[in-house]
Amino acid sequence: MISPWWLLLEGVYFAFCGALFFGAYMSKNEWMRASLASLALSIIAWRVLAVIPSWWLYYAEGQLKWGGQGCLQLDLACLKQAIKDTIVVIQNAVALGGFVVAFWLYQKKFPKQLGAGEAKPEATGGYK
Repeated sequence: MISPWWLLLEGVYFAFCGALFFGAYMSKNEWMRASLASLALSIIAWRVLAVIPSWWLYYAEGQLKWGGQGCLQLDLACLKQAIKDTIVVIQNAVALGGFVVAFWLYQKKFPKQLGAGEAKPEATGGYK
């Protein structure tokens, strides 16, 4: 039986990711900071883009009886299948959009700075 209470376990994963982000923030080593942050981001992406939508599909098909693959006629069962799949598409679109906005905000807040006494290199890209 698939229960909505299993989603509370996702809170443990997100708390662990929060601890990883905190460790990355407190780290003085750039490689350690990047490693911890990328591990946290990969766990979040895996949970949000794969595990939670999969849980929803199992729950909708098992508990709500919105199952089936494809529609042969336009009726209530076909509408339930379309709603079930549309929820997953919307959830993934919101998650991907959230990642894009989060990365953009992070880059705006922490722009790459030159080291002390380091000169800005001349841009040499492109054809001359």
